[in-house]
Amino acid sequence: MYSGKGQNSDYLAINPLGQIPSLTDGHVTLRESNAILIYLAEKYGDLALYGSTAEQRADVNQWLFWESSQRQPLLTSLLADGVGHQLLPELIPAPQSQPQWGSQQVTHQLAYLENALLDRKWLTGQTLSLADYSVAAMTTYFRVSEFPYQSYPNISAWQLRLSDQVSWQKTEHPMWR
Repeated sequence: MYSGKGQNSDYLAINPLGQIPSLTDGHVTLRESNAILIYLAEKYGDLALYGSTAEQRADVNQWLFWESSQRQPLLTSLLADGVGHQLLPELIPAPQSQPQWGSQQVTHQLAYLENALLDRKWLTGQTLSLADYSVAAMTTYFRVSEFPYQSYPNISAWQLRLSDQVSWQKTEHPMWR
């Protein structure tokens, strides 16, 4: 079965694991999405998305670590068959069932995010941050995976706010709209 990893020798020279994403900028090579976000914000941004104080960056980092350790592994497992089929229908068969959005692990993580957005416009407060982009990345696949938007109004509203951002629109692929 296709592994979904970049396995050609040129890519493996950049990322020996063959995973996406990777970034090469001069002599710097990074292989983890959140490390890439932080690096780009620090090197090329004005830190508005990452925060100018240790406290602001800690808040963003908390969400980045949660996304990579809790949320992404869970959603990757949940959405792999459907997303894989969307991307490579000739290699990956259509899933036999829809994702189990009601499982205890999934609802626990979704409730955490839903509650965090109860009184905030964005994950770290009233200002868009790297945390929003990182955590929202997997929501790209929700529309084609029968996500129960009605059960998560705060997540739904947050995702709509993010989809209104020009930066999000410029990178969104039509397949996932």
